[in-house]
Amino acid sequence: MNSRTLISQLKIKTAYGTFPDTVTDITTDSREAGPASVFVALRGHQVDGYSFIPKAIEAGCRFIVTDRYIEIPEDAGLLIVRDPSKVASLFSEYIYDFPHDSQTMIGVTGTNGKTTVATMIHNLSRSLGKNSAYLGTNGFIINEDRYDSINTTPETTKLHKRLKEANDAETEVFTMEVSSHALKLGRTFGIDYDITIFTNLTQDHLDFHNTMDEYGYVKGLLFSQMGQDVRDRKYIVLNNDDEWSERYSGMTPHEVITYGLDGTADFWPSDIEGTLEGFNFTLNTPDGPFKINSPFIGYFNIQNLMCAIISEWLQGYSLGRIAAAVSAMEPVEGRLEVLDPHLPVDIIIDFAHTPDALDKIIDTVEPFVTGRMIFLVGMTGERDMTKAAEMGRISTRADYAIFTPDNPANDNPKMLVEALEQGAVHDNHRSFIDRAEGIQHAIDISEPGDTIVLACKGREPYQIMEDYVKVPHRDDLIALDAAYRKYRSEEYDYDGD
Repeated sequence: MNSRTLISQLKIKTAYGTFPDTVTDITTDSREAGPASVFVALRGHQVDGYSFIPKAIEAGCRFIVTDRYIEIPEDAGLLIVRDPSKVASLFSEYIYDFPHDSQTMIGVTGTNGKTTVATMIHNLSRSLGKNSAYLGTNGFIINEDRYDSINTTPETTKLHKRLKEANDAETEVFTMEVSSHALKLGRTFGIDYDITIFTNLTQDHLDFHNTMDEYGYVKGLLFSQMGQDVRDRKYIVLNNDDEWSERYSGMTPHEVITYGLDGTADFWPSDIEGTLEGFNFTLNTPDGPFKINSPFIGYFNIQNLMCAIISEWLQGYSLGRIAAAVSAMEPVEGRLEVLDPHLPVDIIIDFAHTPDALDKIIDTVEPFVTGRMIFLVGMTGERDMTKAAEMGRISTRADYAIFTPDNPANDNPKMLVEALEQGAVHDNHRSFIDRAEGIQHAIDISEPGDTIVLACKGREPYQIMEDYVKVPHRDDLIALDAAYRKYRSEEYDYDGD
């Protein structure tokens, strides 16, 4: 990309020095900068990219974008702009040649269910024979190839780079989770979505958004930013059971499709039957009823699955063909996932970390519990502490609750578990400041027929500890190791088959 072409896109700017003739890359991370890069210095919550400009220049970068003056070498160019974040998005589009234009772009937002819905869409797209990409909490996936991703929705230059990688792989659909942080910080500026989906809105992230109203309206940016040109066939999929959907419907001129658990929605289920191996139901639609056999557990997963089904229907697939593809799908990893069903206890992991999500897990699992329900929950460090007591209360709906930290970061783990304890409604609980010890305890006290639920982390592969150091940790592997050691003993009739 010609540097002059990039600079000419801006009306308000001040340029100093000498810019390279062409650039092929853009980044906000000085460690990734090089001679062919644009380095954009962003102000973050913990660090200011301005202070890393010298490192970017040292690495050979000669095109710097910032909002303040800084001395640079004579052979480098400094572009001072009002909003580096918007410029990063704009330049990314041009450098990577608008990579979303050739893909069906699907954005999923909401407090709970983003990962499940986006993963379901990706897997369903693959079952229907399409090249597909997914980006979110579970990483970055192109077809079956998986790559790590730091944030649910990456910073804008990384996001556009992912879009280009997917486009280079000739993907037909790109489904991404869109977090409220990303919307507020402008990470998705420039992304032209074809389909957007809303799951639900419940208390979370009030450490970042201050009020539920602010949180809700920030989520609404996803819909309001889809544009006014109704010649573009775009669709918004809204949860008819959530009151925020009515407000979101009024934020866009594009057609709204609703889903919900009763007949007032465009898509709704009836004749629901379920086990811990999956829920089956009749899906009532504008095209008539269709029988759905799914590997997903719980009423909220029926809602999530409806989102995925609707997204494929909006892309032109018949509901009969979609229903057949659903029956071949696999459960979503780490989301109400039953570990080794051959064990004499049911061990379930899930990512739920809000009061509403914890309630829904217990509602879903409770009918299938034959012994005791042992429920482990963690409180995340440096986050909204106002939800901790309510999470503790909900956890003690179970017969036995275990409280642990979850990614404590620089918060005191003891303080985090004490905050959960404040909500307990019975004394049948125990706290651990080490989550792995809490999981081991859950297995130790279990007996055949019990159900153990490990909430908050799913298959997240680390704990964020002091100074934001990521320490390897997997709930599922810790639990299975403990269960195999216990239940493969002579006392229990289990051989691991």
